[in-house]
This record gives sequence, structure tokens and C-alpha cells, in this order.
Amino acid sequence: MHISFNLKNGLIPILALIIFGCGIGNRSSENGFTEFKSINSLEIELPLEFLSLTKWTTYNHQDKQILVEYGPGSNNSLVIHQVDFLLGKYLEPIIIPQQGPNGYNSGGASVYFKTRDSLFVYPAGSPHFYLYNSSGQLVKKYLYNATDYSRYIVGGYYSTAVFLNEKMFIPVVQNIRFDDPQIFTKLTPIRSFDFDSNQFADSIAYPKYTKNKSITVGRLSPSLAGINKDSLVINYRFSDSVYFWNPVSNKLSSLYLSDDKFGKPKLFDRYPGRAEGIEFKVKEVDFGTTIYHNKRLFRIINYVSRKDKSLEAFEILQHDKRKMALLEYDLETKTKKLYELPLAKYLTFIDDYLFVGGVSIREDGDKTLRTFLRYKLE
Repeated sequence: MHISFNLKNGLIPILALIIFGCGIGNRSSENGFTEFKSINSLEIELPLEFLSLTKWTTYNHQDKQILVEYGPGSNNSLVIHQVDFLLGKYLEPIIIPQQGPNGYNSGGASVYFKTRDSLFVYPAGSPHFYLYNSSGQLVKKYLYNATDYSRYIVGGYYSTAVFLNEKMFIPVVQNIRFDDPQIFTKLTPIRSFDFDSNQFADSIAYPKYTKNKSITVGRLSPSLAGINKDSLVINYRFSDSVYFWNPVSNKLSSLYLSDDKFGKPKLFDRYPGRAEGIEFKVKEVDFGTTIYHNKRLFRIINYVSRKDKSLEAFEILQHDKRKMALLEYDLETKTKKLYELPLAKYLTFIDDYLFVGGVSIREDGDKTLRTFLRYKLE
């Protein structure tokens, strides 16, 4: 049994609830949370082709961050929607066919925008990845050229890549049994692709403390962020620290980026069974991703409060007991803040504002509207 990230199994409806909840609404504050300066909402009309199963990413364009949501559309085409919050609308969708000379040729794919006119598509389980332009036209096809069959893998629903020193750093996966007792030692989670040589270059291993440990397959893959084009930020969903890798010195450092209220993250001494794995996903803290913006790191944390940990997993889901927090760390002042957020899917930063949403939609005549909340950061 090998690592498989095909999301076609009975756990997906459960996990969607675990990660994203059922709607957007305010939650009562707990001690230690900073209040947002202001909150308001906006509704944006969805494009005609509604996507029910989506992943997301962001990119910067003209000093503003664009939200990208994408997923399978009609005829298994890859449909890429972009949200411009300053204009308050969806941009013209990009459609990439599954088959044909311009197709991505896979049952699924992940997307990352380097710029508005340079978007990379990473087909699932494929030895190739592709570069497209903003019109959805194929520009170039790349072969991973990895002897161990390393290929791009997305952790959760947020797809990332980072360009440093003309190399593309991506989360990768290799063919290995996910119940292998040495999985953290045998897997390489991050590599850089050198476009000059058309092959992988740098390799970054898991933290040393994971040796002889195990974790559910859904939390193996990291997400990445870049700081000033000279530092890579690594977020592991199972770690209360984030890691910084310097591409010049090849040195790795860490920073504790959590809070006592979330509890200590758990690793297993062996691969968990099905029931144990579900309970873990429901009850244990999940450090979803870390995003760099305005000299600050923002970490998305899903958790269950200590008083609710004694509940059964189904009770936590049924009564919406999982919570979502935003941890902000100022890299200059070394100060930390915690904000409470509604359970949501998409998070986009523009200047001192955070746009949150992606779950709540409503119909108004022949229109479908998606609700986003806009928070003012201090």
C-alpha cells in the first residue's frame, strides 16, 4: 500500500467538516485572543461554473494579493477562478482541458501562480509538470527527472511553491508505504527544482525529532513561504514550530509558533489504525499553513479546546467544536498575537486587511453569491 492522495474515499465529507466547518459565524472570544479592529462582510458573485471540490492558493499582482480557487469542472477540465477583492469580483476564469496537446493529462492537479501570466500546474501522480500563461495556453512541459520519482504534492487544500535563487522549492512525495515505521527518515518532503539543469537540486529533510515516529498521511506534506527571496519558511501541520532554511548556508533554524491553549502536537510510535486516525484528525491540533505578509508570519491553527477534548469525535463534529485561530508573529518586534476566526477555507491578505471566507454561499435569483469577511489587523 503506497501513499495515495486520491480524495475519493468515505473520509472526505468528514474531513471537509473537520477542516472547514459548515458555515461562517462569530465565535465568543477566549482569554488571550486579540480583538480585530473592525469586521465587515462582502458578497461576491460566483462565476457561472460553480466548483464544489476546490483547492486554493494566492499570488501578488500590482501590490495586491489575488485569491485563486481551482478544481475540476465540466469534462474534467481544470477550472481556475481568481478573486480580486479590491475590485470586488471574480476575474475571467482560466480553463485548461484534461486531454489534448494543451491538457494537464491527469485525474487531478495542483496550481501555483508565479505571476499572473506564469502559472504552474502539477498533475497528480505525473512525472511532468507544466507552465501555462494567463490564457490557459501551454508554454512549457517539464520532467521532474528524479531517480526516486519525487513529484509535487499538496498538503491539505492550500498549494504553495517558492522561488529562491532561480530555483523553485516545492513540497514533494516519493513512492513509499505510508505505514512504513521509518517514513520520516525515508521521505524527503521538500526539494528545489533547478530550471537550468531541469532537475532537482536542494533537498530538505524532516526535523530530526520525527525519527522513528509516524503520522496520518494527510499531515505529512508541508506548506512553504518565502521571505525577501533569501529564506524559506517551512510549515509542518504536526509541528508547533516553523522552520527557516537559508539557501546560501543550507542551515535550518526553528521558531516556536504556537500557544499553550492548543496543547502539544501529537506524533505516533506506529501508523495509527483507521478509528485512531479519525479521532486524531478530529481532536488534535492542526497547524494548517504559515503565510508571510508585511514582515509578519501568520499561522492558521485548527484545534479543539481542552474542555472539549473529552468528547467523542462525532460529538465534536456534530456540535461544531473545532475552532480556528490566526497566530500573528512580528519578525521585527518579536511579538505575538492571537486572533479568533470562524471556520473557513480561504485567507487572503491585502495591506492591513485579512479576507476570510469560502464556505457560506447563497442564491439570489439567478446569481450565486459567496460571503467573505474582512478583518482589520492592528
